[in-house]
Amino acid sequence: MTHPQYRAVVFDQDGTLIDTFAPALHAYSAAVGREITLAELEPVAHLGAARNLVSALLGHEASDTEDDIFHDALAEAVAQVDPYPGIEELLTTLRAAGVRTAVATNSDSRSAAVVLGAHGLDALLDTIVTVDMVSGPKPDPGSIQLAIERLGVPADRAMFVGDSHADMIAARATGTLAVAAGWGHQTPGIPLEAIDVMARDPEQVARVALGSR
Repeated sequence: MTHPQYRAVVFDQDGTLIDTFAPALHAYSAAVGREITLAELEPVAHLGAARNLVSALLGHEASDTEDDIFHDALAEAVAQVDPYPGIEELLTTLRAAGVRTAVATNSDSRSAAVVLGAHGLDALLDTIVTVDMVSGPKPDPGSIQLAIERLGVPADRAMFVGDSHADMIAARATGTLAVAAGWGHQTPGIPLEAIDVMARDPEQVARVALGSR
């Protein structure tokens, strides 16, 4: 029996499993009550949990109602966006081969539940680690570290797949293989020296994990 080269693959969520850029922008606009631009969102993106971002955009602490508006709008919008082509097949292939799967995301738990539950991706994952479970968003390595601890896999037998420079920094800090999602919208901005493997598509991620690249 052939054993996979890697025992676990941990994924970033947004921009790696599914393109949530437009749904998130829509949801922030709904919560704030006006159209939010990317230029406004980028400076506060490091704040992690959606409620923190909504508060920063509002200029005051977001209420429960405003948080509900955000998540309701996110659920409505993300339901209209499919996961990236090949992602569901990738997760299914990995698990069938005995490779454990996880998400380590800068999203909070409520937002991740909405995004991953919209198309059943949550059912294809062994564990989900969100920013509110750790000390801070990536490039802080805490979410990846917690994911591999939960999976019971040594760092050098795990891969992390993401679409940002922060993802690659966090992956290398934990000792996991830093794999760039070539299909992600932020991936072209990652310095090549920060990447261990550039995966052209989800199928290549499977080949690397299974030792057939």
